[in-house]
Amino acid sequence: MIETKTDVEAKGRRILVARDPRLSTCDALVQGLEPLIEDVELVEAYSVEAARSWAKGKPFDLCLVCLDLPPAPRGAAKLAKELCARNQRVVLITRSLRWLPAEDLELRALPWIVPEADATSVLAFLQKEATPVASQSRARAKTLPPITARERPAANES
Repeated sequence: MIETKTDVEAKGRRILVARDPRLSTCDALVQGLEPLIEDVELVEAYSVEAARSWAKGKPFDLCLVCLDLPPAPRGAAKLAKELCARNQRVVLITRSLRWLPAEDLELRALPWIVPEADATSVLAFLQKEATPVASQSRARAKTLPPITARERPAANES
């Protein structure tokens, strides 16, 4: 377990956070990163286009992509795949992978954390021995059960 920020030599890191600024979903997680990581360059991108623009520059040590990023969840999913193609380390922020297509094994293979996660949970993804996430082939994804009426988002949540 990581006890302190020095356990992962989290100094001078660049982290991209792609999220919807209209929602407070990721606020606590993002606000907890700056005091936790020394000399962090925390880049917040509030659209898929902004994140793409930032990704064209200097590489990031970690890219956190919230599935709430509009147009949710397709925009965030497409961005995550593009970042993986650039050999960026990507972690999804979501409460469930049910929003991802069952057949998209590459996205389903990505690590993910819930928006309410403590910022220290991000440190594990900054460890030097962690390798960038690239396309991974897996056998066959489990078929997910259909979303029930109870789980289905309200019309104003899309």
